[in-house]
Formats: sequence, structure tokens, C-alpha cells
Amino acid sequence: MRYSLRMAGWFQKLTFPVLLLVALIVPDEGRLARAQILHATGERPSFEVATIKPWKRVPKPPAADGAPAPVKVMKVAPVDAGPPPSGQMHMILPISILITSAFQLPVGSESRILGGPDWLRQDVDQFEIQAKIEDSESAAMQKMTPAQQRERVALMEQSLLADRFGLKVHFEMREIPVYALVVAKGGAKLKLASTGEAGRISTLGNGQGSEMSATGVTLEQFTQSPLLTGAAGGRPVVDQTDLKGTFDFTLKWTPEQLATASETSDAPSLFTAIREQLGLLLVPSKAPVEVIIIDHIEQPSPN
Repeated sequence: MRYSLRMAGWFQKLTFPVLLLVALIVPDEGRLARAQILHATGERPSFEVATIKPWKRVPKPPAADGAPAPVKVMKVAPVDAGPPPSGQMHMILPISILITSAFQLPVGSESRILGGPDWLRQDVDQFEIQAKIEDSESAAMQKMTPAQQRERVALMEQSLLADRFGLKVHFEMREIPVYALVVAKGGAKLKLASTGEAGRISTLGNGQGSEMSATGVTLEQFTQSPLLTGAAGGRPVVDQTDLKGTFDFTLKWTPEQLATASETSDAPSLFTAIREQLGLLLVPSKAPVEVIIIDHIEQPSPN
């Protein structure tokens, strides 16, 4: 499976290589930290032109007998990079992932999109979308902060979904399954950040395990990292530690897929690593979370 997005300079790629290098910059304005749904408050901007084509993923052949299970990992480039001069956007993905992007939900938050037809989340039958930002709009965006640029593109994606897919939604607070991040018995094992730099989370993974390095990160930002929301199986992660400030820490663990395929790594599972190395716990719970309710969506109009 491969989802590839180039959104006016923000390049996100979900792929499954054995080697992984992830760098995630936490912006100061930080919708990443708040994980709030982006609501349009006025007229939304639109792309100058967009083409949409059906795209079918070709499943990989099954592994030979005795071969290790494939390792699924995620690769996310810095989100504070500015848009390229071309203002181009290219995506191959299920529409549910485009909806999470358009409403600025964290990667892996498809569980917060409720309703809609089966093809919305279809993994095999996806869509290839190419879009261009109008030149004057692209030039104006160059003067914006990275967070403002990203929000502007998200609103364009909302317009695209409404114009070409007929998307209509409403929003509700629902009590849904989450993981609550709490302090473990014995107290947290966290070091206050030594610098005032913008928060950064990076992860390096290979056939033996994964290692996350965090610098100047709040625990709320940590809970919204796609590295954590992905491991939580689509459940939102909610910070309930009451620990304030920014922290530096390193976390080493063995992904679940590796743990079942090999016994060569000494690193614990992610949930165990969070408890043993950070003094924190991920506890299954329920909490009120804002969700997106699909009222209407249809197959895209012709190009």
C-alpha cells in the first residue's frame, strides 16, 4: 500500500519500507498540539485547477513460506517546509485520508470520520488527484507562516471535496474509545527541555527496532504525533498527565510486526517502552472527542 501526498510544499508519504527515518517539526502555532478540527469561517479558497482519476492499487504477491512478515512503518517529512514555486499538489490515496488532511486531523485519525459509503475508505480503489494553486495565491502564501500556509491548503482541500465529491458534513462531540496518557506509578521519567527550540520529534527504525528522539516537545504534542496515533490503532490519544512544560526524551521499542516476526530485538513493545522509559502509561479509556459526520459524498465529477 502506498499513499503519497505533495501538498504545496508539505510532503507526506505513508509507505512500508524496512528502513525508516522520520522528522516531524512541531509548529509554534501548533494545530498538531490541539488536534482540533479545522472549521471554515468564511469563503474557502480553491485550487486553480484539479484533475481526479480512479487509481487501483495492485496488491503485492504473498510472501514465500517462511518469509518474515512485512514491517509497516510511516514516513513523515517536516511540516514546516514552505510551498514550492510551482504550487503543485499530487495525491494517491483513499478519500478518508484526504478528509483527515482537509480538516487537519492527525495522521491515523480516520476513526474520527463517521458514516459514508464503503468506497470512502477503500484501500484498493483509490483516487489520483493533481491540483495547482493559482500563481498569485501561491505568492501570497510565501509570506505566511508555515501553519498559516498549511491551513490555507487544507481549506482548498475542503473546497475540492465539496465541489468535486459533493461532500457535506456536520460535527458532533462523541464519547469514543481513546488512549489516555497518564503518569505511571513511581512518577514520570522526563527531562525538561534544555533549549527553547521549536519542538521536534524524529524516529529512526530498522530491522531491529525503532528509536524516537524528542526535543522541546509538550506531552500534548507527543500524543498527537502520527508516530503515536498510528501505533494506537486509530484511537485518539489524550494527554491526562497534567505535566506542563516541554521535554527532551528518547524512546526505544520494537514495532509489533517485528516482535511477532523475529526474536532478535531486546527492545520492548511501544506501550511497555513508554511505561519503563518515560514513566507514563497508555490506558484504554473513553472521552468526548469532536468527530466528522458524513452527511453526503459521491463519486467525483468528471474532469
